[in-house]
Amino acid sequence: MARLILVLLALLILAGGCIAPPLQELQSARTALEEALAAEAAILAPNEYQAALDAMRDGEDLVVKKKYTLAKEILPFAEAHARRAILQAKREQADRELQKIRAEELLRTAQLPNEPVRQPSQQTLKAITTQPVVPAKPKPRPVLNVYRVGTGETLWTIAAQQAIYGDPLLWPLIYQANRDQIRDPRQVYPGQSLSIPRKLSEQDKNTAREKALKSRIFPVQSEPHPRESTTPGTTGSRSDPPS
Repeated sequence: MARLILVLLALLILAGGCIAPPLQELQSARTALEEALAAEAAILAPNEYQAALDAMRDGEDLVVKKKYTLAKEILPFAEAHARRAILQAKREQADRELQKIRAEELLRTAQLPNEPVRQPSQQTLKAITTQPVVPAKPKPRPVLNVYRVGTGETLWTIAAQQAIYGDPLLWPLIYQANRDQIRDPRQVYPGQSLSIPRKLSEQDKNTAREKALKSRIFPVQSEPHPRESTTPGTTGSRSDPPS
């Protein structure tokens, strides 16, 4: 009887330790992307829409691979980019409507003073309203030299952002550049302004990746790729920070 109770307790502990799929985050991100597509954000706000799409694909890929913790961190980025794309698309649409109204007003006021005001012909109106919409050229993604830490972020998730390095294994570079305010690389705090090293050689990056792989601060299980690296733990066996 006592043995049966111990087995049941062990099963309960194992069940409690399992990480559930981030279904709510996944659904919220998908809904936001659908709304952005309906708002023509792919044409009117291409940069934000593409960023949302990339983050969504990364999150879905992580869910398929059952890397739920990292997926739960990335999927909110997809939703945030999609929401910004919707706002930009609405502003762009409003600007175009205003330009259309101004063009029609100019046609009305361009008549000679002694001539009666004439309504623009259907051909003229058609020429104005059927002008092809030229999508805005995608702007280059911003490159940050200083990053302000947000809630729940770590050096791992910061380094993984496209505006930083796009590779979580480069987090030792940020740690080394901010040793004056980071005592433990596991702990960064909302509101901290971190310097982001630039002008890095491939050797610098490879050295940082080697340190990250050897360190147990954010442990990984296999060779890294920004979209395939395993979820780093925020707690665990302590090891010395990378020198």
